[in-house]
Amino acid sequence: MDHSLAARPYTAWQLIKVYWQSSQRSFAYSMLAVVLVMSIFLVGMDVVFTTWYNYFYDALQDYNRNSAFDLLVIFVFLAAVNIVVSVYRYYIQQYLALRWRRWLTEQFLDRWLAKRSYYYLENFDDHTDNPDQRIQEDVGSLVLATLSLAIGMISAVTTIFAFIFVLWKLSGYLNVPLGKYGTLHIPGYLVWVGVLYSMVGTLFTFKIGYPLVSLNFEQQRREANFRFAAIDVRSHAEHIALYRGEDNQKTILQKIFSGVLENWYAIILRQKLLLWFTAGYNQVSVILPLVVALPNYFNKVFKLGGLMQALSAFSRIQDAFSFIVNSYTSIAEWQAVIRRLLTFLNHMDEVEQEAIKHNKFIFSENTEDKIIAKNLIIKTPRGETLLENVNQELVHGQNYVVKGHSGLGKSTFVRTLAGIWPFGSGEISLPDNKKTIMFLPQTTYMPLGSLREAILFPDKIHDAPDALLIQLLQECDLSQLSGRLHEITSWTEHLSPGELQRIAFIRVLIHKPFWVFLDESTSALDLPHEKQVYALLRDKLPDCSVVSVGHHPSIDGYHDEEINLEVYGV
Repeated sequence: MDHSLAARPYTAWQLIKVYWQSSQRSFAYSMLAVVLVMSIFLVGMDVVFTTWYNYFYDALQDYNRNSAFDLLVIFVFLAAVNIVVSVYRYYIQQYLALRWRRWLTEQFLDRWLAKRSYYYLENFDDHTDNPDQRIQEDVGSLVLATLSLAIGMISAVTTIFAFIFVLWKLSGYLNVPLGKYGTLHIPGYLVWVGVLYSMVGTLFTFKIGYPLVSLNFEQQRREANFRFAAIDVRSHAEHIALYRGEDNQKTILQKIFSGVLENWYAIILRQKLLLWFTAGYNQVSVILPLVVALPNYFNKVFKLGGLMQALSAFSRIQDAFSFIVNSYTSIAEWQAVIRRLLTFLNHMDEVEQEAIKHNKFIFSENTEDKIIAKNLIIKTPRGETLLENVNQELVHGQNYVVKGHSGLGKSTFVRTLAGIWPFGSGEISLPDNKKTIMFLPQTTYMPLGSLREAILFPDKIHDAPDALLIQLLQECDLSQLSGRLHEITSWTEHLSPGELQRIAFIRVLIHKPFWVFLDESTSALDLPHEKQVYALLRDKLPDCSVVSVGHHPSIDGYHDEEINLEVYGV
């Protein structure tokens, strides 16, 4: 069974491990094993290099020319092997990250689009900001950072075990005179110095750097809000221009951007404090091993080569023990990323559970070709009742117009019949699923892609010939688009609201539904075009019942009966 992102709350560990329990696990573990073997091999190469330092500097101290040149040749060979393994480790690690990101992104997309989570988050949740950024940016950051930190940690542990023996052997004993109490002999003192120094560094780094986690989380949120505000200007450019609202929009953008800079400055200040410590820490780590190793050198415990090997081994162990110190900024960013993803993922579960809690609608099917609403109570997300005791029976073959004052809940009534409004109770019986129902909102959605793909939305109808689409465009007075079927652009921005609404009617004519609900779907059309599209529905789809929501008296004549929702208002 393939593990995927189920509808439940997640912890950081559960989110990470889900990929490693999926159908991709064999490949993932194989690639990870190869990367780890290569990482351990590279640590082994570091041990070999430190041994090489010992022999090479001893040869220099002894003025042994032949041995020195032979060792240089050996170094070239070792360096070549090290480069090849390093490059392929990077390649395999990145390829594993690519596969992991692709799988996890698909899971997040499925989770976001399943059970209409995207709709609930957008309309009924105030806590989740910019889910697009969570999926596009944070999933990739999580994968790369997790692999990098995990492999870095394993390499650090391997380095400690690989070099401790070398450094312990080179350290000998540190003799500390204690006067009348004799002399204290400390074996492997270089190892103890490195461990204690790294522990102190790690402790201080945690104390100084911990606030960066929350600051990075907040920075991403503010950056995303600023980006969203800028996109909002693009999306509503014409409205802003007509209102001459440039100054107002500039004030809004500047206010949001000030928040971005304010938090960014707080990050700079905290990073400065961390840099003060880490820079000093790293500089001291350069001189510290030399200071503690020189006594053994001057006491002739080892020669120059032994001193250089001891310095190199100490440096490797100190770096390994200081992994958290040197990686704390990355760890803080990783924690912020995982927090954002968990917030997004868990809020999806919360809004779904909230929808289930309030959704008391019971749906069923009938073979009578009717849409029956019985004892419906429709509420707002805040629990306020819009409509109550709604009892309506819509019979196929009849066309209906839904009336009522603005704000009464006409569109919400249609959303309830469509099954996407989760607040209320009652029984809804629809024709069996062989009888398709289409719902047209007031604003026509145009997906990214060619005009042909946008017209065929939401289904992939590959056998619809261009000739049919061109004919329908001409019949809907959109002949100017006939030659642009395969043009890819942002059609929402290039077509007027009236043109977009006529595109929506073409979709109805292509899909030939059994019922079609028009929620003010002709509000942007003039009277001749409104008459034109209703006539096309009547002539081309005589077996389709039309249910229209609207205020204009002009649409009354295209329907047989009126549904007045005023009688159900509170």
